[in-house]
Amino acid sequence: MTATEYRPKYKWRETWPGEGHQDFAAWDEDLQFGRILEDRTSPKRGQWIWAINHIPWQRLTILPHHGWAPTAREASRMVEGTYEKVKQLHCR
Repeated sequence: MTATEYRPKYKWRETWPGEGHQDFAAWDEDLQFGRILEDRTSPKRGQWIWAINHIPWQRLTILPHHGWAPTAREASRMVEGTYEKVKQLHCR
C-alpha cells in the first residue's frame, strides 16, 4: 500500500462469505450502509461498483449515491465519503 492510498475507516465484510465473490458490505456498528462489488458482466467489467444502501434515518438524498471506481479502495472511499456527508447532513 502506498502512503497516499486510502485506508477504510469503517468495517467491511464479505457480502457472501466463503463463496469467492468480490462483494463487500460496509458497516458502522450494526448499520450496513454501503456496498462495493467487482463488475464482471457490464462493459465496465473489471471496475468496482459502489453504492450507498437505504439508511433508516436518512431523509435527504445526496448525489451521486452510486457509481464505478477503478479499484476496491477507491470504491470504498466513495462509499465512506458519501456516508460521512449523509451523516453530516443529518447531524449524526
